[in-house]
Amino acid sequence: MFKTERSHKEFQNHLFFLLNLYYANGHFFKTVFLNAAVILKVFFTDLVSVRHILLSTYHPRGEKPWDPVCLFRSYWLMCQYGDGGSITRWVKKLKSEPFWAIISGFYPDNVPGVGTFYDFEDRLCDFDSGKRVERCTKMHKPLSKPKKKLKKNQKQPPKHQGVVQRLVNRILRDEDKPQPEKADKYLQQIFKECFVLSSARRGLLGDTSNLAVSGDGMVFETGASPMGTRDCDCRQNGIFNCGCPRRFSDPTATWGWDSYRDRYVYGYSNYTFTAADSSYDLPVYSVLNQAARHDSVSHTSALFEMLNLYPEFNFGKDILDSAHDNYATYDLLDHWEIEPFIDLNQKNKGNFKYDPPLKVNDDGVPICKGGFPMVNWGYIKESCRIKWRCPHVTHKNFHCPIFNCSDSDYGRTVYTKPEWDNRIFTATPRGSHKWKNVMKKRTSSERRNSRVKTDYELENDNVRSKSRWLIRIIMRDAAIHANAWIKESAVTPEDWITTWFNYRAA
Repeated sequence: MFKTERSHKEFQNHLFFLLNLYYANGHFFKTVFLNAAVILKVFFTDLVSVRHILLSTYHPRGEKPWDPVCLFRSYWLMCQYGDGGSITRWVKKLKSEPFWAIISGFYPDNVPGVGTFYDFEDRLCDFDSGKRVERCTKMHKPLSKPKKKLKKNQKQPPKHQGVVQRLVNRILRDEDKPQPEKADKYLQQIFKECFVLSSARRGLLGDTSNLAVSGDGMVFETGASPMGTRDCDCRQNGIFNCGCPRRFSDPTATWGWDSYRDRYVYGYSNYTFTAADSSYDLPVYSVLNQAARHDSVSHTSALFEMLNLYPEFNFGKDILDSAHDNYATYDLLDHWEIEPFIDLNQKNKGNFKYDPPLKVNDDGVPICKGGFPMVNWGYIKESCRIKWRCPHVTHKNFHCPIFNCSDSDYGRTVYTKPEWDNRIFTATPRGSHKWKNVMKKRTSSERRNSRVKTDYELENDNVRSKSRWLIRIIMRDAAIHANAWIKESAVTPEDWITTWFNYRAA
């Protein structure tokens, strides 16, 4: 059906044949050897599943279309090595530099045009349902920039109180019903099949039967102007700040608070789950929302979608920052038997869902009669409760003024049950060594966000569509996986490219 339908092995042969044909002479070192890491990356990455996933988006009649595997690979390379992610400039590069056409899977004298790549974007993900032109020409008033400035590292509060609880109630009510088809289903399926599952088979995600994930959001700026394009004659009449309806090239973008840069930005919020036990901070699932959406709202819907997308995995831990500290999130995680590891919000510290049956500190640790925190003695699965013992008995050189509060040599014992207050009495006690060690893994989300935003220069792409932003974000997430495969293989690209060419030539 497609112009070229190669297996991954055939693509590797295509690489060797054309690279040897074009660069066997003096240009080998200048082009092939210096780009060995790029060649190794596409050599390792099997994208044949893209063809099967996108097959239903192509009509069986008419002229043979370009192979979606080659288009995806070329687009993926553009997001990593293209000049600002411009499709126009990338197509010129494919036509002028044979190297990039070859490793994309094309022939240097026959590469697709600009329109083919834009059409391919719509096949991958289209939140506009084919009506992007209509949405961009529709007139509406500009969104006013919020005036209230928040503090450094402070997240923008939710617009509506209780929104997380209402969303959780809706999910629990409808989780067994058929879910509506999402616009990004093909893109998410490709990322899963070609990258996430491939990393899981390599053992790079951790234990997928008890997978620990860390979630966090990142606000970034879109390439569109928040002022829009005027059609009125107010400027000619001396009115320069009118509220007349305008056209917007990115009508779904909103204002949101960037807590890292300490300012409001006009764009989107990207919420991502990463594998917390992975030493490479590998992303597992990524979504795009309004910039003003709170992380706790994004987390709730994204977690539900991720569970539906990955029935192969069993998610055991969810590691989150204090922005997710609300009872609705704890109830949802308990329902799905996922252990929560969530920092307490300073504003909510000391607030209990129900009055505790004993005196506890902010970390949920019982306080003995002498005023000392009791010692955690483990979680008892049979009775679903946590055991605490007297610090005077369990610690050496510990002196309590009322050490004889119990007649037993074993010391006074107290039990707490998470069902009393699942936010305070967590299965893994707050403040314990295990809790602290798990919470340290939350930084994997922050490192992933830094790589996408800084190392891969996401905001330099300067695009103006929610669909295209999500595609380019997931392309960068895919690159993080491919780079991890190379590091894990312990192969030096320069040594590999020399050995590979000499072996094939022999």
